[in-house]
Amino acid sequence: MWLYNKTPEFIQCSEKLELSKEVLDAIESWAKSVGRVQTNKQKRCFCSPNNIFEIWTARVPDPDANRGTSGGFRLVYFFNIKESAIYVSKIEKRNSLGGKTERPKDQQKFTEYLEELKKYLLRELDNIV
Repeated sequence: MWLYNKTPEFIQCSEKLELSKEVLDAIESWAKSVGRVQTNKQKRCFCSPNNIFEIWTARVPDPDANRGTSGGFRLVYFFNIKESAIYVSKIEKRNSLGGKTERPKDQQKFTEYLEELKKYLLRELDNIV
């Protein structure tokens, strides 16, 4: 069981998307029990030296729009293994990100966010060690 935390970025994104309490509660419940195993709905994007931090992305369904995971949300989260904590970091609608060939600038923004998060966690790791 993970300690659940929301980053300020996630709070802003969820307010902008006007996520219902039902969706936020479902994300919290899922996050507390999520495993660190890659599946077709979860993907590890980064693992820090000494395995202290891991960044993951997940496909999350949108029950308000009656859509499954392919048309739902994309969630970025990371683990602090040392603290047994999960931090949900960002959530975006799938259709606002673009796919592999559609709207590459939107996809690039998402990729840049992942890179910035990686740099931030590496700086945090330097402070820990």
